[in-house]
Amino acid sequence: MRRYYLYRATIAVGFITPVFTLFLLRTLTFTQVGALSATYSAFSAVGEIPTGYVGDRLGRRASLLLSVFFTVLSLTGFIFASGFFWYCLLYLLWALALTFRSGSMDAWLYDILSERLDSGQFSHVRGRGDAVQNWTAAVSMVIGGLLYGLHPTYPFIATVVFNSLGSLALLSLPKNRQYTDRGGDSCSGDRLEPLETISVIRTALARPPLRALVLYIGLFYSVLGVAHSYVQPMVVETLGPYAAGIGVQVPAGGAITAARAGEAGAALALGLGVLYAAMTAVSSAGGYYAGAIEERLGVRKAVIVVPALTAVVLVVPLWIALVALPAFATMRTAKPLVQPIANGYISDHVEMAGRATLLSAVSMSYMGLRAPLALAAGMVADTTTATTAVAALGGLFLAAGGAVWLLGEIAPETATASGDRASKSA
Repeated sequence: MRRYYLYRATIAVGFITPVFTLFLLRTLTFTQVGALSATYSAFSAVGEIPTGYVGDRLGRRASLLLSVFFTVLSLTGFIFASGFFWYCLLYLLWALALTFRSGSMDAWLYDILSERLDSGQFSHVRGRGDAVQNWTAAVSMVIGGLLYGLHPTYPFIATVVFNSLGSLALLSLPKNRQYTDRGGDSCSGDRLEPLETISVIRTALARPPLRALVLYIGLFYSVLGVAHSYVQPMVVETLGPYAAGIGVQVPAGGAITAARAGEAGAALALGLGVLYAAMTAVSSAGGYYAGAIEERLGVRKAVIVVPALTAVVLVVPLWIALVALPAFATMRTAKPLVQPIANGYISDHVEMAGRATLLSAVSMSYMGLRAPLALAAGMVADTTTATTAVAALGGLFLAAGGAVWLLGEIAPETATASGDRASKSA
């Protein structure tokens, strides 16, 4: 587990997180940023199942190593390239990196716990991994703000060097048992053929108990993913006047344009680094206590209530600017809290051989929902404000998520394909 936590630390991208949107807005509009996010989401959706199959077929470590390779390749491109076309290509590489990691990381962890410890500890260990990643990101975010003030590409250089260490951390991880029988990372007799993989996905996701859960959390993840893109311009809109009052220069204007956001100076970049670091440090509690929340509330209450409360918080800054700060913290806390609980529940309801593929299919549904939301949010932000776009996303989740809750049963207590966790613990 210590080596797993080390790997989670190396995939943090804190150096670029607080300034990434500002970096893009130097030459792009909000609509173009939304189009990039939509492209990223659509390509991720298409690639999730094939790359999940790679994780099940060749081995989870092999898939995670490919993820590190494509992450480093994409981030290196941002150092040298500029413009919408080149950014599109780099986003595609970044999407490919995400798809190789999305299902395989949790599948490796769930299986290794089943083999050596207790799969009932999945939410606890996975949440601790999120906390380690967030704490690493928090420290690097402050440094990233400083580096951006020196030159906009310096945070990317630092991220490339740091993420490259992930390959060394991965090589230290043990293989799952089903990939060690023949040596290397090739799978043994538990392999699924492509048609069997499709059957696993259809059987698991097209009916209870996973159908309503996957739709509900997929919508929630997509709303959060798009909303995160607007935190930096939202800071300028909602907190800019307060920053100006203490001598920090920000672009003029209440409803900022993309160009004004891109004009943010070194002081604002550093301020964003400090803000993101503080919010990320707070959000690490979400992952750290995910196991405890699951034990106290149960899966069903946790995955329903946390997203609903988060959506409410996204709407409030439209009227009360200072609520933006707790809104940012809530956005960064909610997914690390919900995801370990939801993925543990999903993993309980699928057999070992297809676990990475199914978890990738869940990510595919999230990315498929995210693509149109990203494009629509960019258009709303260009015609109104970034704060309005985020509030609209929160309202959309309350309406659509409420409909899913009313019409479908989310995360009911059922017998599992992997066996009852409590009995495993015993």
